[in-house]
Amino acid sequence: MRRPLVNNAPMRARRIRRMLMLGAALTARLEAGAQQPFLVGERAEYDIKYGIIHAGSGALTVVGIDTVRQQDAYRFRLTYSAGVNLLLYKYSVRDTMESWTDTATLHSLRFTQNQVARGKPRVKHYEIFPDRHVFSDGGKPEQESVIDPLDDISFLYFVRSQRLELGTTLEYPRYFKPGSNPITLRVVGRDTIEAAGKKWSTLVVQPIIRTSTMFGDGDARVWISDDPAHVIVKINTKLSIGSITMKLRSYRPTDEVQSASSNRAANSGLGALTLRP
Repeated sequence: MRRPLVNNAPMRARRIRRMLMLGAALTARLEAGAQQPFLVGERAEYDIKYGIIHAGSGALTVVGIDTVRQQDAYRFRLTYSAGVNLLLYKYSVRDTMESWTDTATLHSLRFTQNQVARGKPRVKHYEIFPDRHVFSDGGKPEQESVIDPLDDISFLYFVRSQRLELGTTLEYPRYFKPGSNPITLRVVGRDTIEAAGKKWSTLVVQPIIRTSTMFGDGDARVWISDDPAHVIVKINTKLSIGSITMKLRSYRPTDEVQSASSNRAANSGLGALTLRP
């Protein structure tokens, strides 16, 4: 008995549309990342010192691209763990800060912090709504925000996307808590740093975010490579006694990540789409 003919054309058309949509989404993500000096997978690892004493380690990572309220968002993560146990001074801190940042605008969409300092926990979860200019702090009522919001970590990546010139002072009314504005960024010097097996020519930047745990006192410094990648080579931030320095130990650069992304796109079959009858 001959089987009835089945028209598979609609099914093939739907399959083709899904593949084209997937390819377009992937292309959009790669193009958005290509406009920035970083891409998904970039990872910088740091040694941490308290004064001259080795105290711990940290990492700054572009973890991936997530979806937050139907928007593509970079997931940035800064994590560090450090401690000193001296005769007259004891200090320990573990901190993980994460930022979900719109890939197209670099507007903050979500910011979290999970910190334990001297045994005292600090847990924060902020949802940020750039379109409505509001943010929420946990389960509390919404509060007024700003038009182009940044948080502590997205600010670091935003700075990397800017043109920095020695001697300039830049002000941005963009911290998501309006009472902390403006964010002030001073390019205060040049320095050559030996880190991660090479010498880096850097610009020394003084960031001030009044309510930030890292940049609130105006004494912090960030050393950023003086090249298109603007790699964060070193961070120094003050404590109640002394200071902590994070210095680059290893770095996986953007070009390696971009090659890996291109290879994944090609291997997924989206690089060359063949239509079969």
